[in-house]
Amino acid sequence: MSLPNGDEADVYAPVVSPRARNRFADIFPLAALLQGARVANGQYRRFARLLASQGFVVVVPDHLRSFPGIPVPVRFSEVGVVTAVYDGAVAADRDPRSPLYRIIDTDAMAMVGHSLGGLVGIYAIAGVCDPQICSEPGGTYSPPTALRVGAVYGASLVGFDGGVIDLDTSRAPVALMQGDLDGIVAPAKVQATYPILAPPRALIALHGANHYGICDDNNPVGGPPDPIDPTLPQWEANFAIARWIGLWLRAQLKDDPWAQFWIYRVGGTFNGVVDVTAD
Repeated sequence: MSLPNGDEADVYAPVVSPRARNRFADIFPLAALLQGARVANGQYRRFARLLASQGFVVVVPDHLRSFPGIPVPVRFSEVGVVTAVYDGAVAADRDPRSPLYRIIDTDAMAMVGHSLGGLVGIYAIAGVCDPQICSEPGGTYSPPTALRVGAVYGASLVGFDGGVIDLDTSRAPVALMQGDLDGIVAPAKVQATYPILAPPRALIALHGANHYGICDDNNPVGGPPDPIDPTLPQWEANFAIARWIGLWLRAQLKDDPWAQFWIYRVGGTFNGVVDVTAD
């Protein structure tokens, strides 16, 4: 899919035949997946497929930006990507030639982000245009009104000075998911971010995963390498992250009682691999 901002994006969605579209009209929420810094969007294929299988249309843009002193554009997301995904999905939902025709719930949008993409997504929810991650005209940003929930992996609001950036996230519930072996964004930074978020919110710990548990490969080409090796196999980390982010999104967007049961009552897996704090 080509987005209005010029980005090329991969799309993952439940397969619906043309004859069955009337039964699936406006049923699948939209999820924008924002990539980590310098990580190709193709590194999220397995996660995106698993999330889509839970009833989402997942759009994963490949966003390139140019910076002074850097000879070639680099993969570096920004808040306007969220709007570009929404506008592109709405256009596809209205296009009879598109496989997404009429199946997207364009009133229910989620933001999912990895690392830098998670930080960008939280800023987008807060409607804040920081020049480092926002190039919107006039220096202001307002997210789509359909943006109703967020979930990020390996991201925090702790700045370079060690202070926590105070953003107003009351527009949409946000879940922070984190591998306890993350050597790039320390778990302590994610824990320090949690109190800043407006309820409802969640903190989801994944034991044995590092910073790249959401990607197809550990330490993918382009991204800064995590010095800590995971002990959880990559496919297991992908599955757990997709499952619990999917549960969080469904609990908020669909009022899914089964998802709410796992998030708010069970609070993790019985084998201790996943722990959830939510309020």
